[in-house]
Amino acid sequence: MEKTKVEIAIFFCTHLRERVQGVLKGSSGSGADRFRPVSLPCSGKLEVFQLTRALETGADGVALFGCPEGACRYLAGSLRAKGRVGHTARILEEIGWGKDRVRRFVMENEPEQDFLQDFSGWVERVRAMDRFRKNLDGQVPSSAPAAEGEGRA
Repeated sequence: MEKTKVEIAIFFCTHLRERVQGVLKGSSGSGADRFRPVSLPCSGKLEVFQLTRALETGADGVALFGCPEGACRYLAGSLRAKGRVGHTARILEEIGWGKDRVRRFVMENEPEQDFLQDFSGWVERVRAMDRFRKNLDGQVPSSAPAAEGEGRA
């Protein structure tokens, strides 16, 4: 059985470019998935609307690769990124898209193979989620509650 292809938007701190490229190279061996990498001057520059816009424009999941807290060159960037990804996850959960569509990966000094395994596991969880893009045309998914004053026939 053929795997469902997924599209993943990947935002990353420009200081992690080489490590991110290594992870993506290791993840794209099968060619089954599409990764859209976007470099940022710092992961803390990422805003909530960028995460949600990536999903609105076709990504099945959004990953953020950032530095560990305390190791950010701009001091608070990692903490800002952590908060924004958490806020986005709560929004996605509230609207029924699933909080696990967005994830922050901290690129510490762990072996690349361990990191690749963690990232690949998340991609598989995204693959297993319902495809919601079909519902972006204004149709209310059958699993989503109807808005107040909006009846179902």
